[in-house]
Amino acid sequence: LLLNPLVSSADNQDQKYKLLVAQITGVQQLAKQSRFIQSVKKQNEKGMSLDDIKAKDRDWIASDDTNPLKQSMTASPIGKFLENVIKNNNEKYNEIFLTDAQGANVAAHPITSDYWQGDEDKFIKSYADGKGEIYIGGIEFDESTQTNAVQISVPVKYNNKAIGVLVMGVKVDHIIADKLGKLE
Repeated sequence: LLLNPLVSSADNQDQKYKLLVAQITGVQQLAKQSRFIQSVKKQNEKGMSLDDIKAKDRDWIASDDTNPLKQSMTASPIGKFLENVIKNNNEKYNEIFLTDAQGANVAAHPITSDYWQGDEDKFIKSYADGKGEIYIGGIEFDESTQTNAVQISVPVKYNNKAIGVLVMGVKVDHIIADKLGKLE
């Protein structure tokens, strides 16, 4: 999974896409499920202002995991579903979270380090001003799971328009093992 740092970022995204096509397809299939669409629509309908979201984000960052908003991310039906996705596939995935149209969390497992993803590439490039695109982040070390992972972001769409984003952390060791296994 070594990518040439000298190629353009578009070429780099193409290389990542080719390596992760099965994982991308899986995340896209999840994002098409009505449970995801309905959860995002419900949160979008609340009409939270960006100032409210940023205030929640500051509280989120300053609090521990007993914070009621953090607890709501895993206690809701969609949060419990996300938890089961990770628990049943923990050899492949380290995290999964769902955002609304502004990048605010709808649900997550495990709890994310911040509430608002709207200022990060994983949201900005995947939401793509409502057009919706696939975005693959760089390899990062996840402290909470002690693994190297890459985040795949796909739009959650309704009426062919992005209404939110689903982000899945894919463990790099799994990708390497999968690719090497196919070479044998």
